[in-house]
Amino acid sequence: MVIKLAMKFQIVLLSVLFSITTSYSQDKENTMSSDIVIRGAVNYDIIMSTITKEEFDVVKNRESLRLLNDSVIPSQVHITEDCYTVTTNTKTVKNCLDNDEQLISVSYLGFVKALNSCVVNENWFEATTSNLLIHLEDGTTSYISGYDLIFSPTAKFIYSYANDGIDFSGISLHEMINNTATPIFISDYTTLEDSSFDFSSFGRAFWVSDSSFYAGNTKEFYKFKIQDKRITYNNEVKEPILHSENSKFIIKVDKLKNGTIRYTSWNKPNTIKERPSLVLYNGEVEQQHKYGSGLDYRFENGEYQYIIEHNVGTTGSKHIMLRLLKDNEELLYTSLNDLKTKL
Repeated sequence: MVIKLAMKFQIVLLSVLFSITTSYSQDKENTMSSDIVIRGAVNYDIIMSTITKEEFDVVKNRESLRLLNDSVIPSQVHITEDCYTVTTNTKTVKNCLDNDEQLISVSYLGFVKALNSCVVNENWFEATTSNLLIHLEDGTTSYISGYDLIFSPTAKFIYSYANDGIDFSGISLHEMINNTATPIFISDYTTLEDSSFDFSSFGRAFWVSDSSFYAGNTKEFYKFKIQDKRITYNNEVKEPILHSENSKFIIKVDKLKNGTIRYTSWNKPNTIKERPSLVLYNGEVEQQHKYGSGLDYRFENGEYQYIIEHNVGTTGSKHIMLRLLKDNEELLYTSLNDLKTKL
């Protein structure tokens, strides 16, 4: 049946005055004049900013080519009211109403030439409509829930939406990677129950480029820009605090423009020019006097706690230390070389 993806994201208001880190939430009293960063999965964040209804309508009324073409049915696809069969070079993808009493209906949505893929709709009992993207060469499949699949101009990204309140109510964004639709962001219904920012009333999106689209409801309209995470990381920084390394890691601690502290690390041989291996936000700073005066920078990551000890009072091997705890049990305690003065 439908594969449900439990994904957790953070929404952070980029402002000197505000820092919002609760997943999928925004204080209603804060204005939308500042950009919002939706911390997506994989390689991208989504920058969300307000636009006017007039701007939205211009794009909405513009002629655009829909990549999902329901008038083209490849010879490999066979569909009836009760079954569909898609024959590829490596396997056959098939489903029928007789196979599962929860499956109510199947239908053909169209062919995407840029992806050499077709989309079949599966309508399940008490479930948001599921769209199955099937690659016609290797049979790779991806489920994307929602009423419609709206592809970016080069079919690199896919937007979908639903507001039935069953198991998906809001919007989703996927990236095509190796013929598979990989989730970047899904605002699922269960998360939204505890959120003051509600995507459930959003409808169709209109792409303005291959990395930007407009979407909204009847009252509010937004531009969404899909942005490389490395750009986000660089734009957030107000000033560097620590830059250090050892034989296994490169670690940076930075103060951000919103006043919070961020931990970023790279597993070697990766460098800081590449995407980080781990990014942690909302660090706490504590005074400590283990080796003279100094500061501890503490970051939570579920059951793990990362502590960077900056022992200002010593220039020896204890000058900068990384301590890793799991449920308060020490897993790692290692020294780091100070690189900040070498930047």
